[in-house]
Amino acid sequence: MERPAGRGMHVWLPLLVLIVGLLCTGAVDHWTRKSLDKQTRALLESQHAHFTDLVQQAINVRLQTLDVLARTLSGLSDHSRIFQNQSDAILRRLPDVIDLDRIVTLSDAERAVVERNLSNASGQYITFGQWQESGITRVAPRQADYQVVVQVADRHPPSAILGLVAPSVPHWRQPIETALQHDKVSATAQTRIQRNGSSQVGVRLFRALEDGSLVSLAFSPEQLLREALPAQMDPALQVTVFDLDQHVKIPLFATGRLEQPRQARALRSAISLADREWILTTIPDRHYRGEPVERVRQIIWLVGVAASLGTTLLVGLLCLRLTRARHDHAFVTRALETESQALENNRIEKHALKQALQNSEQRSRDLVEIAGSCIAEMDEEGRIGFISALAVDFLGQPPAALEHHPFSDHVMPEDRERFKQGLAAARQQRRLVRMDLLLQDNDSDGVPVTLRLKPVVDTLTGCAGFRLSIQARPGQPEEDRSRGH
Repeated sequence: MERPAGRGMHVWLPLLVLIVGLLCTGAVDHWTRKSLDKQTRALLESQHAHFTDLVQQAINVRLQTLDVLARTLSGLSDHSRIFQNQSDAILRRLPDVIDLDRIVTLSDAERAVVERNLSNASGQYITFGQWQESGITRVAPRQADYQVVVQVADRHPPSAILGLVAPSVPHWRQPIETALQHDKVSATAQTRIQRNGSSQVGVRLFRALEDGSLVSLAFSPEQLLREALPAQMDPALQVTVFDLDQHVKIPLFATGRLEQPRQARALRSAISLADREWILTTIPDRHYRGEPVERVRQIIWLVGVAASLGTTLLVGLLCLRLTRARHDHAFVTRALETESQALENNRIEKHALKQALQNSEQRSRDLVEIAGSCIAEMDEEGRIGFISALAVDFLGQPPAALEHHPFSDHVMPEDRERFKQGLAAARQQRRLVRMDLLLQDNDSDGVPVTLRLKPVVDTLTGCAGFRLSIQARPGQPEEDRSRGH
């Protein structure tokens, strides 16, 4: 038996559908991942910009506060009292501010009086101090004039900078000159000062007054940044702030460390602090927004794999049905071909049998005609249904004129009763009956013949008719009889 076409289709086509489905799922996952990465990047940029804005706004508030204080003092004469009142309000409002102070220029002749006044005001011995590289101050040497810190509004007295000669601090020298020359706020790097039993670490802002004195504001960068940035920050983000001009690796501020920081995706922005710049860096962790992205990817793969498997199963079932239908179609086609061949064979056989039957019938007729006999068929009532052409020789009438007429009408009257008895005997005994009698021809002459009757037996009715043969009686030359007619 031949295999139906596409027998392996139910294997390779579902497999192809599965592969295509998985490839499409991978493509969707890749596209979705790129889209989510882009959205994550945009979110990171938005948060970084928000952090930068918050820090810049906080710094601007300190700059404006110092600028307002300087303008207030420039228009008044009682600097000490107004400065103290304004400073107390600022300390209450801005918790990151460490202290505010006034710096005035004094001559060497005024040094002793000022040192005494500072000692009396603070309750401890104060001399003009000079900053050392170690952070600890010592007594300032004699010089023509001094820029000294003469008033301090400190959050945690005693002050570490009261009486300090300001230009002795290297980090202060350039900002002081900038403030005096350009009439604007200037800033220092983060500086540590130890004096009078206390220590101070912070960034200081300077602003010059019209009389050549200065006011300064020191604040803690770490506390300012901690208050400016959101309290509940994403643990997958680290925010660090460095002073761009201070070449140290220690940041001014940093949030908690990350387990797997992604330095390649870090964002950096410059923050202006008067004439200095800070760098705010936002670093995401490897798992930043990873859980939602991973959840979306899991859903994509779950749906994609399920859809691929479902489609594969459906295609497999359809392929099996198609293969089975093709197999059945091939089987039916072969069966039809077989039946068609059988019908053709039967037709040929029937034609041959029909031809043989016709030949046999013709042969029988020829033999009967040669033998000089006439044959006929009658129904159960004795009416002629068929009679051969030799009936003309015996009865003088053609077969068409004799059909559907009782055969007894063509028997001489004296032999009709015997003929009927022969019919009854043949019907009852169901055997061949032979009779010698005279037939009546067209001229009412008697024709001596030998008549043989055979009943046609039917299992339902018993007798369905008769077949008979008519033969000239022996001793009567057929040629003379025919010649007589």
